[in-house]
Amino acid sequence: MTQISAADAELKKSSAMAGDAGTKTWQVSIQPNAELAAHFLNLNPPQGAGEATIAPRPDGRFDVFYLS
Repeated sequence: MTQISAADAELKKSSAMAGDAGTKTWQVSIQPNAELAAHFLNLNPPQGAGEATIAPRPDGRFDVFYLS
């Protein structure tokens, strides 16, 4: 999985949210640290309650699972 920039992440999340609002799928983004993982989740549109989780990886990075 590749890391994407904040601008690309915002565009990807916005595009996904503009699609079929009735169908959401889980996506994953790998972020280099907890601060950037939290920032990713707060990009427009921010994730709501129950729509995301963050899990640490053995290599020090973080998996960010989110609905879009």
